Amino acid sequence: MDLSTVKSVSPNKKLFKKILALLFSIAVIVISFVVLNNANEAAKDTVEVLRIKQDGGVAAYVPLSEKMIEKYSLIRKEYTEDMILAEDLEEVKDKFTKYYMRDKSILYKDQLMAEKPQQNEWLYQLDDKHEVLTLPYNFLEAGGDILMPGDRVRIRVSYEAEKTGTGSGNPNAGFLASGTEVRTEILFDSIEVRDMLNSRSHSIYEVYKEVLKLSEDKRQEVMKSEDFLRSIQPKSLLLEGSREQIDKFAKYNGFEGKKYLITILSRKNSEVILDQLPTLQNEVESWLETKD
Repeated sequence: MDLSTVKSVSPNKKLFKKILALLFSIAVIVISFVVLNNANEAAKDTVEVLRIKQDGGVAAYVPLSEKMIEKYSLIRKEYTEDMILAEDLEEVKDKFTKYYMRDKSILYKDQLMAEKPQQNEWLYQLDDKHEVLTLPYNFLEAGGDILMPGDRVRIRVSYEAEKTGTGSGNPNAGFLASGTEVRTEILFDSIEVRDMLNSRSHSIYEVYKEVLKLSEDKRQEVMKSEDFLRSIQPKSLLLEGSREQIDKFAKYNGFEGKKYLITILSRKNSEVILDQLPTLQNEVESWLETKD
């Protein structure tokens, strides 16, 4: 075997490998340069949007002022049409936030509204021929925390009345002392619970809405408090009924020894208000379980 031939081939192979490595390095450098250059060009192509500038964020239903907002340059590739442009600043001022917004969060068109929502807004939608009455009740005897605003209930009334004869033809009547008996009748066959009041006569639905305005951390803090747990314990029902129903209630409400029995009807055709707040409702239930 001729060893001189082997020696002459080996250096050529090494040189070829070096050339390949050099070409590969050059290709990597060129590609990196192109990528970085494109990224740099993209970074220069920006659009100005509006975002929140407020320590601690902005609560729900708060009118935005110019000092609460700042302009922010966003890469155009990250921009979406539902973001609010900086050029629309004048249109944003004095509009109300729909819910809590964190500091430095970009403003979107569907996060703002022109008017502050009304408290107990359902009262403004009440039928002109309907009325609302307040009925104190024991919530442990009427479904506990199952009963919610939006539910429909049937209410029976038991009361003391003078006996009308020697016998009782009413199977729902029970005798008491001489001359009186207990009668039970259906007061409302079906009537809607529009809201509930706590021991301070505050709307429980409005309590939930107020808590929703808070930031998540603040909301958790409030929901741990004894005051909050007391505020969501109902003491009275707000019932929406016709004039005839309210007149009937007034009649029986004047009887001695009256007592009301409240039963919950099917939710098939009902719109339970707190179903709109499932996340908050779950949080409340978890805190109640912890307290128990």
